[in-house]
Amino acid sequence: MQGRKQLSPQIMSHKVVSRWTGIPVTALNQEEKDKLICLADRLHERVVGQDEAVNLVADAVLRSRAGLDHPGQPIGSFLFLGSTGVGKTELAKALAEQLFDSEKMLVRFDMSEYVGSSSVLRLVGAPPSYRGHEDGGQLTEKVRRNPYSVILFDEVEKADPSVFNIFLQILDDGRLTDGRGQTVDFKNTIIIMTSNLGSDYLISKTARKNTTESTRELLMEQVCKHFKPELLNRLSEIVIFEPLSHDKLKEIMKIQMKSIMARVATKGISLSVSDAALDTILSESYNPTYGARPIRRWMQKNVMTTLSKMLVKGEASEGSTICIEVTDDKKGLKYQVVKKEVSLDQRGLS
Repeated sequence: MQGRKQLSPQIMSHKVVSRWTGIPVTALNQEEKDKLICLADRLHERVVGQDEAVNLVADAVLRSRAGLDHPGQPIGSFLFLGSTGVGKTELAKALAEQLFDSEKMLVRFDMSEYVGSSSVLRLVGAPPSYRGHEDGGQLTEKVRRNPYSVILFDEVEKADPSVFNIFLQILDDGRLTDGRGQTVDFKNTIIIMTSNLGSDYLISKTARKNTTESTRELLMEQVCKHFKPELLNRLSEIVIFEPLSHDKLKEIMKIQMKSIMARVATKGISLSVSDAALDTILSESYNPTYGARPIRRWMQKNVMTTLSKMLVKGEASEGSTICIEVTDDKKGLKYQVVKKEVSLDQRGLS
């Protein structure tokens, strides 16, 4: 019709699929080969100190995308094992960002909330005549709305055993029937389960530097006692996350500091941090048992709170630089604002 812009069938289909899946059109149009080949490198940029874990996950995704894995099943299914704060959730977020262009495509379930006999009904929806039937299942509804996503089942060992039967069906058939009798497709999802089972072996003094084969065997022995072999055998990979060394935690701290710098930069303010200050942050927050989380909390409580107060008070203005140095006792940080010098021309006095 005259006066109306005609769209090609290809553009129309891309727009429809984009609106339905929640994935940007650009993600569907771009060449995926380079993205898959470079997937491990891109994941390494965010996940520090877990080379084996990253490579296992990237290789499994590559096999699936190349069409050499089982068709109709999820893109990948993984059990992430390791202590807290070593990067299990971070790798899940990084996967969602790299494969589906946004961390928002990560759907997370805390499985400690699914311990009762009604857990299955909450996930897939109650059948007709049951209370809550109209609401649908918490899992099935989210996947129906976002069929391209990473599904994270956190602390899966705490879930009711009946939930594992659902996982078997998802991993086997790539689909699930909800309480309304509708089929939900999981073949474009990545399934990740995390567990702290056996983490005591990993963070013990004898295993802290390098996870030996005997340590892995002890860990897997505990895992096999808890999970049925039918479930473990259907997973793409069982991934063990190493405890983070002092040097790796320092790398993570620098990444987090760069993130803070980027946020401060949006205010037109620069942030300068001395090496001595970085060493103090690490020494004050270091706890190998809890990995990177104490560092993140310490920086949030101390660095970000102090910077926020300075911004609210107007102590640092646009164009200035905040310099962070170590205190004389080497246990704290001190902040100094260096304001931008204004030239005579800028003052209008030339």
